[in-house]
Amino acid sequence: MKKLSLALVAMLPLAACQTLPPAADGVSPARLTEARALPWPEGRRYVVDPAASELRLVVRADGPMARFGHPHVIGGPAIGGEIALAEPFHESALRLSITVNELRVDDPDWRVAEGFEPDMDEDAIAGTRRNLLSAELLDAESHPEIRIESVAISGPDWQPDIEALVTVAGETRQLTVPVTLTIEAESLTAAGRFVIRQSDFGLKPFAAAGGALRVADEILIRFRIEAETAR
Repeated sequence: MKKLSLALVAMLPLAACQTLPPAADGVSPARLTEARALPWPEGRRYVVDPAASELRLVVRADGPMARFGHPHVIGGPAIGGEIALAEPFHESALRLSITVNELRVDDPDWRVAEGFEPDMDEDAIAGTRRNLLSAELLDAESHPEIRIESVAISGPDWQPDIEALVTVAGETRQLTVPVTLTIEAESLTAAGRFVIRQSDFGLKPFAAAGGALRVADEILIRFRIEAETAR
């Protein structure tokens, strides 16, 4: 059984295990759109600090053989960009980017925070990252960045819903991102969590054993963006 488990890990470095709780209710559907980002508004400008910001993507396994997989947490100081706060607030805007090659896999502290065992085999980590950046998934060579641009903002300034255009591996979709926002004179913090489906972006979750062991379509995303006023 141990040999079988190790073999499946080698086949599926991106797989996660079924011990991860099911994806949260309320998947944010990513949909095809003809919307375009609005013109950049006048207003107070904030610049994202990648070193102080955090991004986490939690992937899990699906299928009858999911117990043979392992959970993985992907993230890192990969977010950059800027935010403009306008008057009125609903005319504010953001444009962010995630540098794909700066994404890391399975930092022990991240795994502990998600309730997983901290240690992972180095070969499995390397394989996961290789799959992540491959042409079949994020295609880092041709598309080095994931881009996020706001289309509309609704709700109160402390917890707005942001309609955003998200471009992954050349495919653009529109989705709603709920955000908790803290605004200070010299800084801004935006944080949230939501779930997306890989298939909504035209990505096919990795599978093995005839589909009996596969990466779940849903990915849990957590983020915290720290930004400071532009100098």
